[in-house]
Amino acid sequence: MPDTDLDALGLLSEDQADLRRHAAQLSDEDRARVADLAARLSARVGDLELPWPRLFADVRDEPGRPMGLLPLLALVASADAVRRFHATRGLSPEDSASGLRDLGQQVAVHRRTYGEFGLHTQGWLVGVWSGAYFWPGRLAFNLMHDEGRWVIDTHIPETGPLTPAVVDESFARAEALFARHFADHPATELHCRSWLLDPYLAEALPVDSNLVRFQQRWELYGEPEPGDDDAVFFVFRRRDVRAAERRLLPRDTSLQRAVLARVGSERPWQVRRGRIPLTR
Repeated sequence: MPDTDLDALGLLSEDQADLRRHAAQLSDEDRARVADLAARLSARVGDLELPWPRLFADVRDEPGRPMGLLPLLALVASADAVRRFHATRGLSPEDSASGLRDLGQQVAVHRRTYGEFGLHTQGWLVGVWSGAYFWPGRLAFNLMHDEGRWVIDTHIPETGPLTPAVVDESFARAEALFARHFADHPATELHCRSWLLDPYLAEALPVDSNLVRFQQRWELYGEPEPGDDDAVFFVFRRRDVRAAERRLLPRDTSLQRAVLARVGSERPWQVRRGRIPLTR
């Protein structure tokens, strides 16, 4: 187990205990594999123009072992490489930590989704480990090269209400952070790709709801993509839910009811892309 402060990576105490227990049971061959994966992750930190590689595509889970254990350990072991890159960019330890804590967030989401310790979003975290992902306030952002330009990609963690005030604050902090520390990659707009940008949301929820007001900030562009799976996962934290299982999902909130009313229908949810020009 790498000598790393797991609190700084956002891991909850129960996840830390499980990680240490399973790490202690690894074979020498497994430890060598983790070291190799960590070296590969470290080598690409700061290569912001590269697409997020599938570094873990050939890492198979073994029976009796938590999902994603070796990639998780490799991410832990390479966190210092991300911190060193952040330091070269003049980022504060607090800003640096804000992105790295997404590791713990993803492990917690895995436990909520599958009811046990593990990680299934390691491909996403390869992008976080590129070194340009931060969480300034309510929203999270990463610098991304898109269609020949730099944009600030926006992500919506499940951490509280999306009130207009906290969204405004987060947008302003993100714009200032990237302008100051990544001036050599000047972003021209905010970007978002999410099922929450499906215009149907404004039909299903009150016009003054936080989600509708967030959605209406964005200018939509590009072709719609299938969004049923995203809607079910982000609202219910369930993967691969069949029609019979959907009937058992809760309908306690207007959002839950709206999602289930449309999933699998002739008018399914869509993932849409949106943009907002930057003010600077």
